[in-house]
Amino acid sequence: MEDIFKSQVTPAGYSEVEWRARIELALCYRMVDYYGWTTQVYNHISYRIPGTEHVLINAFGLLYSEVTPSNLVKIDFDGNKVDDSPYPINKAGNVIHTALHKGRDDVHCVMHTHNADVQAVSALSCGFIPLFQEAYIFYERVGYHPFEGIVLDMAEQDRLVASLGETNHTLMLNNHGVITTGHDVASAFVRMYQLIQGCEVQLKAMATGAELLQASPEAMRHTRAQFEEGDAQAGAQVRLPEWPAYYRLINRIDPHWIR
Repeated sequence: MEDIFKSQVTPAGYSEVEWRARIELALCYRMVDYYGWTTQVYNHISYRIPGTEHVLINAFGLLYSEVTPSNLVKIDFDGNKVDDSPYPINKAGNVIHTALHKGRDDVHCVMHTHNADVQAVSALSCGFIPLFQEAYIFYERVGYHPFEGIVLDMAEQDRLVASLGETNHTLMLNNHGVITTGHDVASAFVRMYQLIQGCEVQLKAMATGAELLQASPEAMRHTRAQFEEGDAQAGAQVRLPEWPAYYRLINRIDPHWIR
């Protein structure tokens, strides 16, 4: 991933670390737009600037296709803006994201979507059922949070953190949507990609009315470990080879997105 940044000049007013973080997060927004997971100007993705207690999040009112590194808004863990951005931030995004960044030290990226297949599964009492190898990354890694209304009450923050738990990386928001988290942007994005695909497969399989075939718990744990420990990407130059490929894709679509 390092070669992505070699040609990038850090603009005045940003540290190299922050500018890199801004590029990473803006790329994530562009890829969400590319895959069509957006909900108009709503939903949010945040990324903690490494080594700080500051978080980057999208400017409320912009389409994901309009997000650039420079128009991301920097906030603290209490949701206060700490830069001179003229843009507001979504209050629900503030509540959700600052809660998880404060509540889990290992969570650096928080990603929230309202994809239709995810929302359908969020309304099923059975919850998410992983049914194939990529989906097994979620085996025993998904928490559930009951619907309380639009997430605007700061009092819900502690309950969100408790619902995610100490070892889960994904939180299904019942009757709402989903959150994936990661130690970096790429891992949170890949989890979202696999979760959405997993929900789509689950709904298609359940729609047949046939009995669902499931792997053994031992096989699911083994497969999860293969992904978590990097064996699944054996032979790749980087841990998640799709991430630099996405960078090249967005560069072809919009050569001027880094600004």
